[in-house]
Amino acid sequence: MARPPKFDRAAALQRAMHLFWERGFDGTSINDLTEAMGISPPSLYAAFGDKQALYAAAVDLYEETAVVPPALAAPTAREAFGQMLDRAVELYTRPGRPRGCLVIADPPLQKRRGAGLKAIADRLRRAQREGDLRRDVDAAALADYIDLVLRGLSAKARDGATRKQLRAAADLALTAWPA
Repeated sequence: MARPPKFDRAAALQRAMHLFWERGFDGTSINDLTEAMGISPPSLYAAFGDKQALYAAAVDLYEETAVVPPALAAPTAREAFGQMLDRAVELYTRPGRPRGCLVIADPPLQKRRGAGLKAIADRLRRAQREGDLRRDVDAAALADYIDLVLRGLSAKARDGATRKQLRAAADLALTAWPA
């Protein structure tokens, strides 16, 4: 019978997520992870598999409170964009967490970024079908705009921008919404 782990798996995963968020996948070693998580390499491998599996679990944990998915359920596309901006301003500058967005910041997450962009574009196309967004609006270009704004907010947050600065930029971005 296997011995139960002597550490809090959820807390260890949270610490790993923060480390990957700060340093990226390539910038984080197994030694960095075990030190931050307070476990030995064999415990890490037993609990999470390899570094790639731990990274995937950390990104999944991050996405539970990410910016885009919860906002897509808003009643209108404009409200969805507004919620994305509100969440980005709050989450990208939340004390006690790394700044910016893990998914935007780390190059290996290109497929996840692409999935997020597709989800935004799909939401915009649905808004067009429902009459919530004009049909002459280029949904793909608007999705790219939203994606660029979120990436910009993340980069500014990582560079030390204040919540007030991000809020001002987000408010201005919202004024570009098609009438």
